[in-house]
Amino acid sequence: MDFKYAIIKDKRSCLRIYWSYWIESQNILGTFFTENYLDLFIIKFSFFKSTFQISFFLNALFYTDEYISNAYHNQGILDFFTGLRKAVYSFIATLITTNLLKMLSNSKNELSQIIRNRKKIKNYIIIINNKLKKLSCKLTVYFTLIFIFSFLFLYYVSSFFAVYIHSQKYWFIGCLESFTIDSLVNFPVFIFISTLRFIAIHKKIKCLFVFVNIISVII
Repeated sequence: MDFKYAIIKDKRSCLRIYWSYWIESQNILGTFFTENYLDLFIIKFSFFKSTFQISFFLNALFYTDEYISNAYHNQGILDFFTGLRKAVYSFIATLITTNLLKMLSNSKNELSQIIRNRKKIKNYIIIINNKLKKLSCKLTVYFTLIFIFSFLFLYYVSSFFAVYIHSQKYWFIGCLESFTIDSLVNFPVFIFISTLRFIAIHKKIKCLFVFVNIISVII
């Protein structure tokens, strides 16, 4: 919603706003338990699958000789905090990569704003058709990248398993740590931005509203 529309229409409590952010950010909930006529399931499912693939790949990519050496000198056990640093790197890289893919796969906010203001827009049919053509091009690029990345990720992770035969357990633990960090980070961040959005709407503070929108796009 834009600022003026949100002031009029967004009457949700702070808790409801938080829940909306939470559902939007959680891949499982957002993919299988929400419906939106501007967000097709096949696109959501491909993004859901790609998020896991990217996380698995990055955890293997950041699994350097340093971690192998630490495990060797620690009788085959990888120190938790050493693995945690790798998980943090993977989480940050996954966040950046998935946001870029989301920009290609998701145009529901832009489309919904045009549909909402259709009575005020001249040549509405022409404008919405142009947007759909752009979306079609973006999705073509998106699915092409997804296909290429999936092949490369599968090849790299398979090679990782072949080389580091006894490190697969630590790789999987690193993946779980990345997903855990994602959930732990989202919890306080969404409380923060939900509170700010609630204040911005009820106190009619436009700059705060814009700031919250920028943060929500990044996260």
